[in-house]
Amino acid sequence: MPPPRDSFGLALTALRRRLRQGVDAPGAALPINLIAAELRLSTTPVREALSRLAGEELVSKSGHAYTRPRLDPPSLAELYNQRLLYLTAALSPEMQRRSRRSPWPTRAPFNAWAQLANPDTAPWEVVEALFLELVLRANDLVLALAFQRTAARLAPFALLEARLDDDHAAEASGLIANFETGQIAPLRAAVRQYHRRRMAAAATIVRLAEDRKYPPDIF
Repeated sequence: MPPPRDSFGLALTALRRRLRQGVDAPGAALPINLIAAELRLSTTPVREALSRLAGEELVSKSGHAYTRPRLDPPSLAELYNQRLLYLTAALSPEMQRRSRRSPWPTRAPFNAWAQLANPDTAPWEVVEALFLELVLRANDLVLALAFQRTAARLAPFALLEARLDDDHAAEASGLIANFETGQIAPLRAAVRQYHRRRMAAAATIVRLAEDRKYPPDIF
C-alpha cells in the first residue's frame, strides 16, 4: 500500500511556487476547483493552503474567492522599503555585535560568486540568496521570519526588476563584491542603493506586471 500523501503540503508547495514565479496576473482568480483538479487533490487541502497564504498576504481573499494580490506603486515601494529596513537592521553595529556573542549553529559556506557563475541561476536569485544570508547572519529569528515574509511578497516582481535595464548582473556583482570585503558600511550603502532604485521604479514595475500575458492554466 503506498504511503498517504500530504495533500495540504502538496497544495501549499505548488501554490507557493506558482505565486513566486509571478505566473498569474495581479488580481487574477485562483479557482479552488480548478487548482484541485489539476493537482489531483480534493478541494479541502487547496482551500486550507490558500487560507494559509492569505494569512501571509501572498494571496487576497474576498468572501470565498482568492486572487493574486494587486499592488499599486506606493504599496510596492513600501514593500521594498520594508525589506530595506530589515536588511539595515541586520547590518547594524548592534546586531553585528549580538551575532558574534551568540552565533547560530554553523551553516554551509555561502559562495555567491559560484552561484552567479552558474548559468542556471539568474542574478536576481543570487541577490535574494545574498540578502537572506545577511539576515541569517544576524542570528535573530524574529527578524529572519519578518524578512522572509516580505521577501516572499516581493518575489513575483524580481523577474520584472531584471527588465528595467541590462545591468542586473553587474548590480548583483557589485553587491557580492561589497559583501566579500567584509566591510559593513559600503555593503549597507550598496543595499540601500539597490532598494532605492526599485522604489523609484515602482510604477514601471507595476505596469510591467499588469501588462504581462498569462497562460490560462493554473499549474
